[in-house]
Amino acid sequence: MKDRQPNVVFVFGDEWRAQATGYAGDPNCRTPNLDGLAKESVSFTNAVAGCPVCCPYRASLLTGQYPLTHGVFINDVELNPDSFSIARAFGQHGYHTAYIGKWHVYGSPDGKYGRREAYVPRRYQLGFDYWKGFECTHDYNDSFYYFNDDPTKRRWEGYDAFAQSRDAAAHIRECAGRDKPFLLMLSWGPPHFPLDSAPDKYRQLYEGRELELHPNVPASLRDAAQEELRGYYSHIAALDDALAIVKNAVHEAGIDNDTIFVFTADHGDMCQSQGLDTKLFPWEESVRVPFLLRWPQLNKGGTENPVPIDAPDVMPTLLGLCGLPVPASVEGTDWSPFIRGEQKPTGEEAAFLIMPAEFTQLLRHGMKAYRGLRTSRVTYVRNSDGPWLLYDNKADPYQMNNLIGKPGHAQLQTRMEALLQSRLDKMRDEFLEGSVYIKRAGLGHYREVNIPCPEKWHDPWV
Repeated sequence: MKDRQPNVVFVFGDEWRAQATGYAGDPNCRTPNLDGLAKESVSFTNAVAGCPVCCPYRASLLTGQYPLTHGVFINDVELNPDSFSIARAFGQHGYHTAYIGKWHVYGSPDGKYGRREAYVPRRYQLGFDYWKGFECTHDYNDSFYYFNDDPTKRRWEGYDAFAQSRDAAAHIRECAGRDKPFLLMLSWGPPHFPLDSAPDKYRQLYEGRELELHPNVPASLRDAAQEELRGYYSHIAALDDALAIVKNAVHEAGIDNDTIFVFTADHGDMCQSQGLDTKLFPWEESVRVPFLLRWPQLNKGGTENPVPIDAPDVMPTLLGLCGLPVPASVEGTDWSPFIRGEQKPTGEEAAFLIMPAEFTQLLRHGMKAYRGLRTSRVTYVRNSDGPWLLYDNKADPYQMNNLIGKPGHAQLQTRMEALLQSRLDKMRDEFLEGSVYIKRAGLGHYREVNIPCPEKWHDPWV
């Protein structure tokens, strides 16, 4: 098998923040299988979801483009079915391609989630040969799916992440016997809320347990955080066992050395850090994600890589690792030379943080759309009012000391502003008011952009 390109198995959860893993030092986590994978993998310690919300991440993952290019910059917007997708990029070079699980880029043009349970037509499956998925559901114990061009609604058995992982394992075993490489993507719905729906076995692990919280959870919300996180970690414990199903299938098929295995997530979850819940925000708990890459042919396990890989970078990086050309439509960075050791990071590499328009949680907390950068050390964010957030993440890992306008940090702020403006210029990003993008795209009727804004967010540490 050494005379052909490697297989790719890409597994990702929904709303799984980088800090919530045993290998990253979270004392609350039960993740022995994930921790074992980390010992065999390169861990990308600065991996981010630059647009930390479900649909924009998936659209960027599938196209290698940023949200204002592919057009999915709020949830439930339809991705152009003719996009040159990761499936088409691999497929045109002889790969069999498969996708299993949550999809969430068919969209709901009614703006009221009308397509979330609908059959996703074959044209909208973006070229995957084997597609066994669903647009969106959060009922993980009574979940449905459709298969390829069959509009029959079918049910996953039990907790859907286990059933999806078993299907992925069976497909891996089938593909391993073929004479062509394969790309398989597995998309789990958890640990996204609801947080009380993991199987009993896993919820009992955390029932009544006192968890260690991040210090950036305000005192008034610590009880709420305890309750939420018990459910969150219960889902994670279940997913750790689901991961083992997929990981073991690769091993048992005898294709470990010929397979790039990736584990990551679409974005994180605040879980009451900074006084905020869920995602969309530019703080670490929302934007940073786990990202492990195992390929025994190339890398020794248990190592770290600081490059800030983001969703648009996944497609070009995987193509680069497989020795395949990156399509001209792709905007993300091919980090494969840094993974192969052909180039070394300088520490100045930066992920682009972008939330083009206000919706859901931003509106609920009185925040504006934003742009920003996250380097290996610094987070800098600007909104339409001007510079908003500046953190030294090494000195202040829980981001409780905003350095904007503070004495002694003017030079850093000026430098980060210049770097951000340079990135905006390069991307031809006008950074207009969010309402302009909503109007241009005809999304003003969407439920998620019509949420009352009670009051402007206040930094709990000021």
